[in-house]
Amino acid sequence: MSNNTCVIGLDLGTTNSKAVALDAEGQQLASASSDYRLYSPRSGWAEQQAGEVWQGVLAALKSLAGKLPQGTEAAGLCLSGAMHSSLPVDGRGEPLAPALTWADQRAAPQAEALRQRCDAQGAALYQRTGCPLVSIYHPAKLRWWLEQAPEIARKAQYFTLIKDWILFRLTGEWVTDYSITSATGLLDIRRLEWDAEALDLAGVTAAKLPPLVSPRKLVGGLLPQVAQACGLPAGLMVVAGAGDGGLANLGSGAAAPGQSVITVGTSGAVRRVVDQPLLDPQQRTWCYLLSEQRWFAGGAINNGGLALQWVRERFYPELSGEDGYSRLFADAAAVPPGAGGVMMVPYFSGERSPHWDAQARALLVGLGLEHGRAHIARAALEGVAFCLADVWEALQGENQPAAALRALPEVHLTGGITRSPLWVQILADVLGVRLAPVEAADASVVGAAMLGQWALEQAGSLEELAQRVPPGPLVEPDGERHAAYIEQHRRWQSLYQVIRPS
Repeated sequence: MSNNTCVIGLDLGTTNSKAVALDAEGQQLASASSDYRLYSPRSGWAEQQAGEVWQGVLAALKSLAGKLPQGTEAAGLCLSGAMHSSLPVDGRGEPLAPALTWADQRAAPQAEALRQRCDAQGAALYQRTGCPLVSIYHPAKLRWWLEQAPEIARKAQYFTLIKDWILFRLTGEWVTDYSITSATGLLDIRRLEWDAEALDLAGVTAAKLPPLVSPRKLVGGLLPQVAQACGLPAGLMVVAGAGDGGLANLGSGAAAPGQSVITVGTSGAVRRVVDQPLLDPQQRTWCYLLSEQRWFAGGAINNGGLALQWVRERFYPELSGEDGYSRLFADAAAVPPGAGGVMMVPYFSGERSPHWDAQARALLVGLGLEHGRAHIARAALEGVAFCLADVWEALQGENQPAAALRALPEVHLTGGITRSPLWVQILADVLGVRLAPVEAADASVVGAAMLGQWALEQAGSLEELAQRVPPGPLVEPDGERHAAYIEQHRRWQSLYQVIRPS
């Protein structure tokens, strides 16, 4: 790839679209974004208007095109998409309803009913698809369309993901890639074909879903009218792309088996790259595809920065925004590890891994007259770290020797947590692993551009591309604090029994 050529990554997020242009060396030439709304018309519902996402895409691409250095030529465009969305469209490709997003919980009753139809709560299905039978996935979501919106389901030509629909608008072609589809619960993640039992549970046939393609697939050229609207050349090659989770790993510098990334923003996630599916007998985790012969296993938590926001708003009301967070972290730093016996289970918005419990609620325990808001601030930081430790433990398997854990590569750390050295150190001490903070706030969109470079044969491998991302200075765990946190984590885990549904 010549020095004046770039590949564009486009990320379709929950509340905004982001675009970035990378040159041959992986340097960022320009970036842009455009916001849109997430709607919640009822409790537990979380929707996107597909048309607003499309306008956000056009705005982000147009802004990016205007920022490219003079003489820079775009060689291709590759997509990243938020996982788990569900959008019914008619024969002309027009949306029939708002899209259900990953945060939408309306299909919980359908998920429970489907689990009752399966042996061992869908254990065999989980082993094939990598997805527990819960409301976030498509067997339940498609069943919801059929049962609660039958007229829409009857008119639907396809049940698509938002990313599939944006690809159609860009190129006129209907496809869905293996990666983002591996996060639907409908795909056999080894055979890379639709799972018959999953389709039966969902109540659809394969004809109701777009054709499956590789994430590296060159889908087609940018349509002339779209090119004119966003300032990019007509016929620009568009790559199918992948789900945002795997691309976040790639954009954070993790593409080799054994490498892990922890992300903590509003929510959080732990994701490990593996060369064969890694599944949990207790179904606490999921396993998705990045590309052929490259999977990533992990779990997501609902409450990361969200828990800190709750503490800041309730206990630091006299301080606004960053001033409140600065004081919160300063207070927490003044409290010894263990927060004086105060523990917070920060399930303010339910929890995904490891419990898959949308009804779970937060707990704050151990308060005495000697405690103040500083102890609560420390307990919140430790509580989020314990949530991530639950996922980390599930990925290790049973009875993993401590020496094996110490031998793991350092874990790349991304998201807002990297702005707090205290929180990073707490997480390192809780997990007992080395952390390498990475400045990759937009890792998914960077990963999309990298995948595009690989698809266009401008790089030899994903590992080669990932090596261009430099990790920050290593943060080492403290052995004594880690030992104490192991015991505290066990006590913390027992608190879930207090809020667990009977």
